[in-house]
Amino acid sequence: MSDFAGMEDLLQDFLQEANDLLSDVDNKLVDLEKAPDDRGLLNDIFRGFHTIKGGAGFLNATELVTLCHLTENLFDRLRNGEMQLSPELMDIIMAATKGVRDMFGELSGGVQPRPAPDDMLDALRHVLEGGEAHAPAAVAAEPVAVPAAAPAAQSGEPDWQALHAAVTGVAPAAPAAVVPAAAEVVVAEAPVQPHFPPSGRRVNDKPGAGGAPVGRRVEERAAVRENTIRVDTARLDQVLNLSGEIGLTKNRLTSLRADILAGKTDAETLHALDQAVSQLDLLVSDLQNSVMKTRMQPIGRLFQKYPRIARDLARQLGKDVELVLAGEETEVDKTMIEDLADPLIHLIRNAVDHGVEPSNERSAAGKPVKSVVRLEARQEGDHIVLIVADDGRGMSAERIRAKAIEKGLISEEEANTLDERQSLNLIFLPGFSTKSQISDVSGRGVGMDVVKTNIQKLNGAIEIRSEPGKGSVFIISLPLTLAILPVLLVLLGDQPFALPLSMVREILPIEKDKLQEVGGKETLVVRGEILPVISLARLLGWPQDRDPEYGVLMQTAERSFILSVDSFAGRDDAVIKSLDDFRPRGVAGVTTLSNGQIVLILDMKELLSDLGQHLDLGPGGGARALEFA
Repeated sequence: MSDFAGMEDLLQDFLQEANDLLSDVDNKLVDLEKAPDDRGLLNDIFRGFHTIKGGAGFLNATELVTLCHLTENLFDRLRNGEMQLSPELMDIIMAATKGVRDMFGELSGGVQPRPAPDDMLDALRHVLEGGEAHAPAAVAAEPVAVPAAAPAAQSGEPDWQALHAAVTGVAPAAPAAVVPAAAEVVVAEAPVQPHFPPSGRRVNDKPGAGGAPVGRRVEERAAVRENTIRVDTARLDQVLNLSGEIGLTKNRLTSLRADILAGKTDAETLHALDQAVSQLDLLVSDLQNSVMKTRMQPIGRLFQKYPRIARDLARQLGKDVELVLAGEETEVDKTMIEDLADPLIHLIRNAVDHGVEPSNERSAAGKPVKSVVRLEARQEGDHIVLIVADDGRGMSAERIRAKAIEKGLISEEEANTLDERQSLNLIFLPGFSTKSQISDVSGRGVGMDVVKTNIQKLNGAIEIRSEPGKGSVFIISLPLTLAILPVLLVLLGDQPFALPLSMVREILPIEKDKLQEVGGKETLVVRGEILPVISLARLLGWPQDRDPEYGVLMQTAERSFILSVDSFAGRDDAVIKSLDDFRPRGVAGVTTLSNGQIVLILDMKELLSDLGQHLDLGPGGGARALEFA
């Protein structure tokens, strides 16, 4: 039972407000390290802790009040000039803010938080009494937001700490960081791979589908995160006005319908009907756009936690790194913001841990000692572009190929056929890592695989650009929203299917005499490039009664191919409806056409996965058949 019975709404209001305050405090702490005498920052941070303490006191969260009160007193002395900020003192403050955030996690589970660690409270009291600052043991733990588990025990015994964490929802204390020797490395991996929904589904399809999170607190936090959203009242006013206009147009159509049923079908009545229908079409489009905008949130709310993560990891690794944010006002669909959190964390950790060189290497290379990692968002047409760039050592395509061969991920023959772009994309393979020693930061070969998986779930693409010695750039391209998907409608016989338009490059006629067999597979030469021809009927396991007449040139992040179909039914903007209880493999969702016909939206990545990594289209290579009543 909840410790806050009857106060649930108040608790959620407090957590939403307090989390925003604490994120703001985290960013200001990073700025304070650069300007320790900035009284404005000191006052803002002091007020942040004071406000959180007040709300916690109203909820009788005494342990949270205690921790905030000690930290507040510390900043009171700092702003009054009674103490001076030092790196050790900043470590104590950072540990305290992490303790406050951990208590928020317990509050979101409906229970009163437990006391902060004794060493943290003792360190705060010690410096308040005039003692020398010594960072508590908690500071040696992982940076916030991506906990790193210790390597599995070699004895084969169960990991009792991990088991305890899974049952109780409380993370065990992380071991002290192991800073690896300086060497050229490429990919940062977080050791714990988060849970993702099944391919083709979105987070709001059905809570718990594909494996429920462990622990009641985790489930309740996820529910709160997914079901709340802040909307500008001006946008709601616009929706209300459009609803009123649609109501008036509906009344006009009702009146015209009565006239027509009464036999009044003169030209003036029909013209008025045409105008009313056109007006309704325009109003519905405007309403649809306005409702979509209510789902859009500034990505700055996601960005604001990353300076702290970059700062903690850089300090842990002994590097001097500044995270520069740009485009924080860019708006992204709320569900996409939630699913972008893990990929961006992995990319930032990758840049700090692997992309950026230690200070001595940068000095020897003639670079500034302080490295810059840039996180940028911008809108380009109907897509959102996210950029994570660093000015570090860059990546060597040749070394990546050699490491992939060494780990048995590809053969030497396959490696010789890869160009530079394809070689860089090898870092997304599961298990790829250039680190020979596993640390609590990286080395397990799962981080970039997580990035690619999550981006693909969002119907997005990721591109790598890198130059050895100058740095790396990761470019993520995403659709504006997941609720509406531009699709191309193709036909197999009389049955339509929807293909994501973002994968379609062009439509080609398929002439039988131009098809060639390469290795027993049908191919077609398009502008000098040999592309495999894949039958959509074969992918779905349907019988193919006639030779396809058309091909759709499609492109994924890894390859291009031609999908052969019987015909086309046009282009449409599909409103995606998820399949909660039954989802055939290779189906992302359904949509309804203007004539009321239900059409399946195909998940091409999932369908192609059954064909193997190199599109092996031999006998039996198709996916399991889709059956329809």
